Amino acid sequence: MAEETLQAVTAGLAGLTLQKVSEIEASLTAAGAVPEDLVLGFKSDDPQIRTSSVIKIRKILQNLSPSEAVQPVIDTGLVPAIVSLLDSEDTILQTELVIETGALPKLIILSSSSNADVADNAVWALANIVGDSARLRDRVEEEGGVPALVKLVERVDPSFEKVQRRAVWGISCYLNPWSSSKLPIAKVKHLLPCLARYVLETPVNEANMESIEYAVQSLDRIGDRHLQRADFIATGVVPHLVKLLADSSSSMTLQKQALRCLGYVVSGTDDDTDVAIEAGLLPALLVPLESKNQYLCQLTLWNASNIAAGSQSQVYALLESGLLKPVVRVLMDDQDSTICRREACWTISNLTRKISGDTKVGQAFIEGRCVEALSAALLIPDRQVRELTVSGITNILEWKPPQESEAGGSPITLLRSALAPQNLRAVRDARDIHDQKIKKDCHNLLTRYFPDCSRRARV
Repeated sequence: MAEETLQAVTAGLAGLTLQKVSEIEASLTAAGAVPEDLVLGFKSDDPQIRTSSVIKIRKILQNLSPSEAVQPVIDTGLVPAIVSLLDSEDTILQTELVIETGALPKLIILSSSSNADVADNAVWALANIVGDSARLRDRVEEEGGVPALVKLVERVDPSFEKVQRRAVWGISCYLNPWSSSKLPIAKVKHLLPCLARYVLETPVNEANMESIEYAVQSLDRIGDRHLQRADFIATGVVPHLVKLLADSSSSMTLQKQALRCLGYVVSGTDDDTDVAIEAGLLPALLVPLESKNQYLCQLTLWNASNIAAGSQSQVYALLESGLLKPVVRVLMDDQDSTICRREACWTISNLTRKISGDTKVGQAFIEGRCVEALSAALLIPDRQVRELTVSGITNILEWKPPQESEAGGSPITLLRSALAPQNLRAVRDARDIHDQKIKKDCHNLLTRYFPDCSRRARV
């Protein structure tokens, strides 16, 4: 009998065409069943026939109430195959079909199964659904899928570690920052303790690396929704993020995610920044600066620039950490990316605001070759870098070092030695620079402080 059934199915598939499927009405038969040819079409090896059948079955589910349509679809025996569509390419269409068959509540129930394999497969399906679109994300939330994921992340059971890791990924998918429908902080703040606890308690090893990356990424996504930094700091995760940043066993992805979270902290109040500095952030920043990865370097310098804009004690800590030397190196290196040099310029430009009346900062600024770096930065082909550089040079020119200072000369002398007048004139007279404001600012600095260099060069 089984052989006869197989032969019948094979014969049915052989005679099925795309045109035949397209002509089938998207409704149940008189007997209340899904048309047999649609079931056969779903099993077809022809992707066009298969897709057309999926669309027809989906329309049946849309046109009828769940009480009328779901059971006939279940009776076809296709539900496992429908769930497997979550791993295919046409995700939106096929994920919606999974939901319309009533699979979502069943998946949430199965995620709490005592069988780790069953729970893992259910969580995998939920994560795919919740990460597919903002609308499907909201459906999972309405059905109670998010608390189910949180419960699994909080579950301490060695036999369920794989499920726990999968649930962390599911929460990351839930927090996907859809531009059309971003979740408000009120909806996601409750996830903070569970994620922070996972980051704090999970050993950094090869098996856990990806899930820790997802957990830290999720912390960053929550912070990005206008979370109060005090709430983030209260989780106790900041010192551990610094440790992850400096840990040689951390992946580059994990370092990037940690830097994003730490950058969020140090872009707050001085008190917020102090928490990160006291946790050892400044020496930890030296580690990623040795990397050749552009984004890692950019994030590191972004953190440094925020600290350079902070309190006097924070600036002193930055100078004492040895971080200034690699920052200057990046700014002066023509081989570095413009975006990294821009972040380095932010750091040094912020420091120029601190030199007035502070001999220690002024001395470190000069000994660290910051004046030469700013002067050279004028020639970087980037509008924001030029603006930052002109602002920094202006701050230096307004600086009045004490008579007993070992600064090495007046600001004008220092800038002349660094070829600042020539570079200011080069920007002002450049034909390929069309920013009139920056040209005017350069001209004003020349006429006021370096009148002997203010004459336009002959062409």
